[in-house]
Order: sequence, then C-alpha cells, then structure tokens
Amino acid sequence: MAKMANTLRDLDRFAEESYGKARVFFQMGKYEEALAVYGKAADAWNKMADLLFEKGKEDSGQEFLDKVMEVRSCCGMSLFKLGKYEEALEIVDTLLEVKPDSPTEWSNRGFVLSALGRNEEALESFEKALSLDPASPKILTSKGVVYFRMGLLEKALETFDKALAAEPKKASDWACKLPRFSFFSRNKAPIMRPDNAETWYWKGNLFTELGEREKALDAYKHALESDPDHLNSLFRGGGLLCEIGEYKEAYKCYARTLKLSPGNEAAKQGKEFCEKNIT
Repeated sequence: MAKMANTLRDLDRFAEESYGKARVFFQMGKYEEALAVYGKAADAWNKMADLLFEKGKEDSGQEFLDKVMEVRSCCGMSLFKLGKYEEALEIVDTLLEVKPDSPTEWSNRGFVLSALGRNEEALESFEKALSLDPASPKILTSKGVVYFRMGLLEKALETFDKALAAEPKKASDWACKLPRFSFFSRNKAPIMRPDNAETWYWKGNLFTELGEREKALDAYKHALESDPDHLNSLFRGGGLLCEIGEYKEAYKCYARTLKLSPGNEAAKQGKEFCEKNIT
C-alpha cells in the first residue's frame, strides 16, 4: 500500500509540474512545446486513474480522469494555435461526447469551426455555449467576432455591447491596470476594470470597417485602459493616430508594440514614419 501511495504521489507531482510548464509554454506562444508537455501530464494522470480504478477507488480515479480531460482540452487549443484545425476539432468533439454540457468545449468548438470557415456551424456552437453560460463576456465576444467575419456588422455590434455589459463572474476576469499613455487615459490612478480588452478591440475593428475613425479610436483607448499591453490595440491604435496626424501618441503605440513584439516589421516602419513627422 505504501509503495502505491508513493507511486501516486510521484506521478501526481510529475503531472502537476508538466502541466504548469506546458501552460507557460502556451502563454509564450511555444505551442509545439506546450503540446508535448501537456501529453506527459495527461499520461501521468491517466496512469494514476488506472491504478486507482484497479484498486476499486472509483471516485478518486474519476477525479484524475477529469484532469486528463482538462489537459486534452488544452492540447486541442494548442493544435488550434498551430493551425491544425481538423485535429483540434477531433479532440473537441471527443471531449463533448464525454462532457456535452461544457460551455468551454462548445466555445472551443466555435473557435475551431470559425477558423475552418464554417461560420454558421460556429454560431450554433457559440449559441449552445451561451445556453449553458448565458452571460459569459468571452463567449459573447467570440460570437460577435463570427458575425463580424460574416459581414453582419449590426449583429456583431449588438453582441459586443452585450459582452461589455455582462459582469465578469470570476476574479480572474478583473484586473487592476494602470494606463500608461496619455492617449489612453489621463487618469494616472490605478482603477479596477473588467478585463474586456479583446471585446473593445473587435469593436474598434468594426468601427474601422465602417469608416468611423473617432469611434474606432475610442474603442482602442478603452481596450488599452483595460489592458495596456494589448498588442493588437496598440498597433491598430497607432495606425489610426497616424491617419489623424497624432504622431507623438502613435509613436508611443508603435514603441510599446515593438517592446512586446520586437520582430514586428510593420510596427518598426510605423515608428520610423512617426519619427520623421514629429516636429
């Protein structure tokens, strides 16, 4: 019995360490590395589940099988980030057979289907996710993005506004951010804001599509007040600022973009353009 306990402890420690390392790789954009290490974590927890089931400990075994499912979900999103959409979809569909009431997996399915250009099916998946989690800002935003890509701009705007009106349910959905640039906010005191930068970013893209530059610029400002390091909003905001001749503020956007993404050639060119026009 003691030997089994030690084996389980060692396996669990290895799995937790691997899972944590894989999450770091994922955040760094190293998706191949993340995929490999997620696989190690899944194998270890799967072995634990098998050992526990053999000993008749069904509840404990199921607990670790649930962890395997969680890791498989992460593998699916790693494949998605690598552009391996068919493989990602296969994983998501397998998980939904086991967890048909998971809003996360229905939402993930929507991501993958949209990437495959199957937007109608993607909308159906996001609708299913919202039926299980009706006020999720993230799922609402994802649904709005699909409408945007389909050219249904009125529906996209309505959905983005619903996402912005929704209250985050978890502490992790909130962040205490300090705006760093005068363009984004003149209030230098830290304030609590919902982490809705992505929603504001897509709303900015929508207004850009409509040719409403001032509204687009305001949306990118809101995105950067929520998350001063939101890379896409920095870049798109810089572009709009250049268009209206605000070169000093645009320069700050491009400089910050390059700090976050040093190899961004378009941001480098934008920064150089601003330098030539700042008087």
